[in-house]
Amino acid sequence: MGKARFEARLVEGHQGVTVVIVPFDPEAVWLQKPFRLAGRRHGWLVKGTANGAGFNGYIGDRWGRFFIQLSDRLCTTAGTSIGDSVSIVVEPTNTAKAYFYALEQSKMTTQPSRARTDAIAFPDPTTTKRRKSATSEGQRSLATSAGLRRQKPD
Repeated sequence: MGKARFEARLVEGHQGVTVVIVPFDPEAVWLQKPFRLAGRRHGWLVKGTANGAGFNGYIGDRWGRFFIQLSDRLCTTAGTSIGDSVSIVVEPTNTAKAYFYALEQSKMTTQPSRARTDAIAFPDPTTTKRRKSATSEGQRSLATSAGLRRQKPD
């Protein structure tokens, strides 16, 4: 899963958001399903740069087009505004930081009439930790009840 590089023009999207149109289908290129976001929205989590300015976000899709929403702050840092061409480098990520940013950012876009049923739920970090701990504890209990003990190295 490599980085994607492209040039795109900043456009004002629906409801006044600033976006770049992504010239590829992230599902086809990165072989990943999108994550569920706010409401019925979904998207592919990405990290990347716009004219060298770093960002976290997502690639969304509506009306048969893929887009990345760029915040006003990012546009200022990247030295761009509506109508300007911007150099984009993105790659998929699955960090909680990118997910929570994308979740909030997605609330500013319209949502489809139906949610994608194959969109992936982002794992709850607290549940994941508990599950790992429970598994480790269960394995320790099983080993203890079987009379197995970890040996210390000599």
